[in-house]
Amino acid sequence: MYSKLKFLLATAGCVVLSRASVSTQIDVLTRHNDNARTGANLRETVLKPSKINNQNFGKLAYRPVDGNVYAQPLVVSQARIDGRGKPTNAVIIATEHNSVYAFDGEDTNQASTTAQLWHTGPAVLGNHIESLDLYTKIGHPTCADLTTEIGITGTPAIKLTKSDAPKTGVIFVAAKSASGTNYIYKLFSLSLANGMKLGEIVIDGEVRGSGAGSTGSDTNKKIRFNPLYELNRPALLLDGNTLYIAFGGHCDRGPYHGWIFAYDISNPGALKQTAIFCSTPNGSGEITEGRAGIWMSGEGPAADGSGNIYFVTGDGTYNGTTDYGNSVVKAKLSAGKLQPQGWFTPMNEEFLKNYDVDLGSGGPVLLPDSHLLLAGGKEGRMYLVDRDRMEKGSVSSLASLQITRDHDGFHYYNIHGTPVVWARRGELFFYFNGAESSIKQYRLIPDATPGGAGWKFDFRVPFRDSADCPTKPNCVFSPYPNFPAGQFGHADRDAVWMPGGFMSLSAIGNTDGTGILWITMPLSMNANHQVTRGVLRALDASDVSKPELWNSEATGNDNDRLGQFAKFCPPTVANGKVYVATFQQETIGDDGIHRPTPGGDQPALAIYGLKH
Repeated sequence: MYSKLKFLLATAGCVVLSRASVSTQIDVLTRHNDNARTGANLRETVLKPSKINNQNFGKLAYRPVDGNVYAQPLVVSQARIDGRGKPTNAVIIATEHNSVYAFDGEDTNQASTTAQLWHTGPAVLGNHIESLDLYTKIGHPTCADLTTEIGITGTPAIKLTKSDAPKTGVIFVAAKSASGTNYIYKLFSLSLANGMKLGEIVIDGEVRGSGAGSTGSDTNKKIRFNPLYELNRPALLLDGNTLYIAFGGHCDRGPYHGWIFAYDISNPGALKQTAIFCSTPNGSGEITEGRAGIWMSGEGPAADGSGNIYFVTGDGTYNGTTDYGNSVVKAKLSAGKLQPQGWFTPMNEEFLKNYDVDLGSGGPVLLPDSHLLLAGGKEGRMYLVDRDRMEKGSVSSLASLQITRDHDGFHYYNIHGTPVVWARRGELFFYFNGAESSIKQYRLIPDATPGGAGWKFDFRVPFRDSADCPTKPNCVFSPYPNFPAGQFGHADRDAVWMPGGFMSLSAIGNTDGTGILWITMPLSMNANHQVTRGVLRALDASDVSKPELWNSEATGNDNDRLGQFAKFCPPTVANGKVYVATFQQETIGDDGIHRPTPGGDQPALAIYGLKH
């Protein structure tokens, strides 16, 4: 889109300055806002439901970048940037071309020559990998999980070293690169001020195990991390001075496993590996054994502030002792080991594995002021789990809800990523948009019963549902064939249209009437294995059954249109702006290979906000 549409703001030469006072500005230093992965910015004083309409709100600018963006944009307000005379609101964005950019988040002059604060590229972070080359190497040349380049996929994490203005900090990013026929993953630390490399370390290691891909004999068998087969799709997790990096596979090929590496980043110039975890060290045999990749549709492991981290694994071996396929795992770093403390495993884990309906397509979100978490996967079922009573896979969830259409034996309507959570007075809302689904809003209320878990579901059906919207043209569904009047959930057709929508929430604390649910989703096509146009939508978070507040494709102004949908990447809402990543436009040839469309849309950072 950015190569085709005439962007009127460029000729207007306008600069829209932030209306948020410095004292209320926030930072987004990790995916979905916090280590609980709630996806909520509860200090947004500029963007209010009454102002989100075609007259007042729209696209202000876009910033082209050099590769597709799966990583959520991050924001540091009032940052110290070299060459800038005053603190700057910096937006950090990472690409599959192995680039990290910093943009001035308040400079909305499309013709600006100073909006890019700095750029660190492949010369530092390593040469990106052509996806076709890698997929051919692993025996699956038509794999389309990532196209057309592979480099930085997981959302970086930022550590502030000075938290008052002008702020200083360090950006941590994991990059996959190639040198000849050799593949490598590295962890880099970059200066927030100028993007310069502070440190790097090769991500590598091995664990004891006899599983798929192991070497050695008898009791000396080991499994070594193989960067050819592994992919860091999950966001990085920074918990204190420990950074966690999780891995799964590419298109289920090769002897891959789920891995988590822990690093001491207290000295960014001397990064130090402290622990390695493998999810299936002894899994081998059938093609569905081993594996248990940690991918979570780009969501990151969560942390509870007490040293425990939580993550979800995909299809693979489960034995209840060393191998943790299709499980929500609670782990803790202790004595140089990342050790499982407990885990929740659905009773039908063998079925999930055998039919590729893995739990690991969703990540965990920790519910505020409680010891509960939510997680769900490809089956479309959301589980409410007591983190304090996970035991060793033997305890059931507190509740489970089918929040997408139930499967028909052939089609499964998946959950990807995590719900967004809004804690309010005496209630808690969570929101989700699964494959071929409406947006659903569930309500939890306090559980005061003896031995209660803190929260319980108010109803087993959605509290509000965008399908109940009275004005159907302004209601919100994920796309499905012949959308919006086509074959929703029809058994006599091909694959389910994916992946659903990806959300963030903004509000002023728990104040009713201030909440906005922001969602990006494919506009009208299946985005699972192809690039398609996207849409940014805004809904009243108090009641998603109301007509939508705003829709980027329905304003009557082509400049507002989003461009190509960035799969698995939620919008970032901060300081009166909404930052959204977009993909390049691609064409699929008769050979099934994806290629950039000549003259098509470029990947970019789109900036939305109040127009006046």
